[in-house]
Amino acid sequence: MKTLRCIGLKSNGSRCTREKEFDNDEAPREWRCWQHLENKESSLTEKQKAFADEYIISLNAKESAIKAAYSKNSAKEIGHENLTKPHIKKYIEKRLKEKESVRIATQDEVLEYLTEVMRGEKEEVDVFFDDHGREREIRQSPKVRERTKAAELLGKRYAAFEHNDNNDAVDKLKTVVEAMEAAANG
Repeated sequence: MKTLRCIGLKSNGSRCTREKEFDNDEAPREWRCWQHLENKESSLTEKQKAFADEYIISLNAKESAIKAAYSKNSAKEIGHENLTKPHIKKYIEKRLKEKESVRIATQDEVLEYLTEVMRGEKEEVDVFFDDHGREREIRQSPKVRERTKAAELLGKRYAAFEHNDNNDAVDKLKTVVEAMEAAANG
């Protein structure tokens, strides 16, 4: 028999004290207890990873199990069982978050973009052909109406159009919007 100590860490940073006995021929090089499985993505077999990756695409456990080379006869049960295993669920959640962060703009990105448009820092590129048929570009700041729209969206986000005497930032934003509207009208 070989006794292994969990290689996971407690929330305070100290080592876990759980131990498990293995037969010498079955003992892995390292072991994590059930509380530290979320840190052990490598514990997934190739079939389990294939299942999880297919499940992310189809959201169908049975089809995913079949595509991951599990038996067709037991695919429904294995698919359901795999979705209940904590380390597979964590892997699926992690992969979905990775995909989400790459493809979907964050709130900060949207607010930064709107602020850049409102301040005229973003450039628009218009392409046209000159008299000789050559392609030309004109770079210009956003038009006043586009800057005003960005200011309105930012104002809605920060509730700038509701009466609030205690908010200096709101008052400053209102002043900027009013100045931009005055410039557009006059």
